[in-house]
Amino acid sequence: MWWLVALLIFEPLSQSKLGIHLIGRYTDGAKKIIAAGPRVIKVLDPQANSQMVEAMRDYKRRYPRGIVVMRVWERTPQVRYSISDDPVASADDFWRKVLEPAVNALSPSDRKLVDFLEGPNEGENTPTWESVEAARWFGKFWVQLAKRIASAGFRPCVGSIAVGNPPGTVDEIFAKLDAFVPALRAAKQFCGAWSYHAYSLEYTTDLSVERWYSLRYRLFYEFLKSRHPDIADIPLILTEGGIDRAGNPKTDGWRARGDSEKFQRWLQWFDSELRKDKEVIGVTLFQIGDPQGWWSFDLEPIADWLANYLTSANSK
Repeated sequence: MWWLVALLIFEPLSQSKLGIHLIGRYTDGAKKIIAAGPRVIKVLDPQANSQMVEAMRDYKRRYPRGIVVMRVWERTPQVRYSISDDPVASADDFWRKVLEPAVNALSPSDRKLVDFLEGPNEGENTPTWESVEAARWFGKFWVQLAKRIASAGFRPCVGSIAVGNPPGTVDEIFAKLDAFVPALRAAKQFCGAWSYHAYSLEYTTDLSVERWYSLRYRLFYEFLKSRHPDIADIPLILTEGGIDRAGNPKTDGWRARGDSEKFQRWLQWFDSELRKDKEVIGVTLFQIGDPQGWWSFDLEPIADWLANYLTSANSK
C-alpha cells in the first residue's frame, strides 16, 4: 500500500512542458511556479548559492519525480580549449577544474536532488560547430565528459547547443551532427539526454520560421531517425528557451520586444508544439531570479500566469 500513500502525498507534475531556469534568487514568483509542478527546472550554481539549493529542495520535496538540471558557471579565469588540444584530456581537465569542485561542494543529500548535469555552455569553452572537424572534437570531448559525469552519479546532459546551431545547409547540419553522434551514444548509454537552447528570434509562431530556431531540434530528430534510428529516442531537454534576438540582456528578451499578453500567447503556442514531440522532456525558460542582470528575459512579471497555466494544464 506504500504506493497509494505516495500517490496521496505527492502532487502530480504538470502536463505542460514549460519549466524555469533559476538564477540568483529564489523569488516569490519562482516559488509559485515551483509549487505548480513543472516537469523540469534548471538551477545555476547551487554549490555557491543557498537559494538555488532551497529551490531544489522545495521542488523535490513536492515533486520527487520532477527533473532538476544543474549548470555550473565557472569563475574567472575561464577554461578554454582549442581544436589543437586533446579532446579527452580537455574533458578531464574541465571535469577537474569546473564540475567536480562544484558537485563536491554540495552535501550528499543535495547531490541526490540533481538529475542531470550540464557541461560547457553554447561553445563558450570548446570548439563546437565551426566545422565538421570541430563537431568531431566536441563529440570526443563529450564522450569522455559523459563518463565522468556518470561516474559521479549524475546523468549527463550533453551539448547545450546554442539557438540556430549547428549552422549551415541541411547537408552541412547533418554532417556536423553525424560527427557528434558518439556523444549522443554515450549520453544514451548513461541514461542521459542532450540539450538545445530553443529561442524564437522573431517572436513568431510561424512553423516555417521556427523550424530553424525554437523548433530546430525537430531537424535533429529527422536526422537521427533517418541515419541513426537506434538513438532516435534519446531524450532532449531544452535547457534555455523563450524569446531572444541576439543575447542582449536589456534589449533582446520578451519584455523589450512585446508585452505579457504577447509572450503568454507565444508560450501557449510553443508548449502546444513541444507536447507533440515525445522525445522532449521540457523547456527551462530563461530566466527567473536575476532581473538586474537579465531584465528583458525576466519571468517574474508573468509568474502568476505561468503558475496558473501549469496547474490548469492538468485539466486539459
